[in-house]
Amino acid sequence: MGWAMKGTWYESCSCKTYCPCNFGPAEPSQGWCSGVLGFAIDSGESSGVSLGGARVVLHAELPGDFMGGIDKGILYLDASGSAEQNAELEAIFHGKRGGVWEGVAGMIGEFLPSKTAPLEVMGGENPVVKVEGLVDISMARMRTEDGKQTTVVNAPLFAGFAVEMQELAVAAGGVSDPDLRQWQTLGNGAATPFDWSF
Repeated sequence: MGWAMKGTWYESCSCKTYCPCNFGPAEPSQGWCSGVLGFAIDSGESSGVSLGGARVVLHAELPGDFMGGIDKGILYLDASGSAEQNAELEAIFHGKRGGVWEGVAGMIGEFLPSKTAPLEVMGGENPVVKVEGLVDISMARMRTEDGKQTTVVNAPLFAGFAVEMQELAVAAGGVSDPDLRQWQTLGNGAATPFDWSF
C-alpha cells in the first residue's frame, strides 16, 4: 500500500513577490491567502498504479497565513488521467495514504469534492498551471543578469513538505472557481522539486 512520486510542483498565491509563510508566521499581503499548487509527476506509483506523467492541482483557501491553518481545499484531477490514477492521487493528497501529505492534509479544515477537468501543469522557462475555466496561472523564472536561477534554500516551512529548495518565478493570472475565493496573484511564483515516498 506504499506510494512514491518524484517531480516538480509549480505554485502561486495571492501574495507579492514570494510567499512569506515559508519563513514562519506571516502577514499575507492582502490579509488572507489563497494559493494554487500544480504537480507535474515524472515518476511514481501507488498501490500498484503508475503515477508517471500524471498531473494534479491543489487549490487552497486560508483565512490568514499557512501557520494558522487552511479553511478549504480542492483537488483538480486531470480529465485525461485514468480513473485508477486519479483515485490514487486523490487518496494521497487527501492524506489517506500517509506520508508527507497526511500532515499537510491534516491542516485543511474541509476538502471540497474533487473536480475533474482538462488541466495543464508545465515546467520549462515559463511554467503554467491551468485548469479549464477555473485556474490560469503563467510564470517567468527569476534569473540573475548572468542567467542563474534565483532560489531559496532550507526555508523553515520546507521541512513540512519534505523539500529543500524552491526556484523563484514571477507569476500572473488567477483563479475563478465559484466554490472558493476568487483571486489574482500579485506576482508570487515558484517551482519546487520533490521526491516523496512512504
